[in-house]
Amino acid sequence: MPFSPAFLDELNNRNPIEDVVGQYVALTRRGSNLFGLCPFHGEKTPSFSVAPDKGIFYCFGCHKGGGVVNFIMEIENLSYPDAVRFLAKRAGLEVPEDNAERSQYKKKERLWALCKAAARFFHEQLKTPQAQKAREYAQRRGLSAGTITRFGLGYAPNAWDSLIQAMTARGYEKSELLEAGLVLEKKDKGTFYDRFRNRLMFPIIDVRGNVIGFGGRVMDDSTPKYLNSPETIIFNKRRNLFAMNVVKKSKAGFIILTEGYMDVLTLHQFGYDNAVGVLGTALTPDQIKRLSGFTSQLTLLFDGDRAGRKAALRSCEMLLTRGLACTVVLMPEGEDIDSLLRTQGVEAFEALQAQAPDGLRFCLDVLRALAPRETVEWAKNFLRHVEVPELVSPYVSRLA
Repeated sequence: MPFSPAFLDELNNRNPIEDVVGQYVALTRRGSNLFGLCPFHGEKTPSFSVAPDKGIFYCFGCHKGGGVVNFIMEIENLSYPDAVRFLAKRAGLEVPEDNAERSQYKKKERLWALCKAAARFFHEQLKTPQAQKAREYAQRRGLSAGTITRFGLGYAPNAWDSLIQAMTARGYEKSELLEAGLVLEKKDKGTFYDRFRNRLMFPIIDVRGNVIGFGGRVMDDSTPKYLNSPETIIFNKRRNLFAMNVVKKSKAGFIILTEGYMDVLTLHQFGYDNAVGVLGTALTPDQIKRLSGFTSQLTLLFDGDRAGRKAALRSCEMLLTRGLACTVVLMPEGEDIDSLLRTQGVEAFEALQAQAPDGLRFCLDVLRALAPRETVEWAKNFLRHVEVPELVSPYVSRLA
């Protein structure tokens, strides 16, 4: 639908570009403009600029630019009308003559509200007698009340329709719960039941603070150990990271990337407010895109076994060829970050970080061990894709 010039002027006035971009990119002022790391391509030196007086952004590296609506279209993968609706909602503006039924964004808005209500329901359930085992599990893992509150942990009751009853009482349709991935439908159709039952619940929150999905963990040896929300119109596990909404405020200067909700929570509880976790996948290009707006340096935290080394190798290659620097911390045999921090303290983890090799050195060492004949060929291919080959060619020349 066409939007009037007067409405668009008000939309831009109510959404200062530096405030909107600042939700996705750490910006630093230089004179009249602001600069940061581009969220659309990896880089080590900030080339992404925002001009508040002109209301525009521009990246001198990838050459993307435009106004605040263009930025939201690009970063949130929205159409022009839905990017306008996104910003109107942010500013508390009504979109004139908007047809809610035709708006994908309106549907997303409804599901965000539903997931937020579900997160509150789960959080309240954690205080009930039925959640005793969940509280005991959290206590065994050393989670403080502050951590539980800060990350909104909850409990899904051991019942088939407790969430359905709670949400329909709030005016949500069962079809909406199905679309949000909160319920499943029986084969006979028309009969629904809760997806998450008798699990410790971890809400997944995007960088803007919207609850978009959940992870649920059992407290015993049941399988699957973790159950995650399915892909929905508001949740894409390949684009999001656990705790990114908290980490974007960190002043650490780098981000620790690990696997698993509990690893992330343990790191935060021990003072590492810069830890994020992937959501049941290997690191993806979209996740790197999300990270690149906040840092050019990552520390990868993986198990020290063969599988962990190979996973770290894949992640390193993806980061380095997209212009981000990284170091690799491999956990000692028989340890994970939770046991290391609780038994040996922060000093032991700091020592591991101090000894961690940079990403390229790690890649070459692992390749020598796993497939020595392929190392040189991999290194030459790597050079064809890396952003600054003059920095890495000395490594490769020593392999010849």
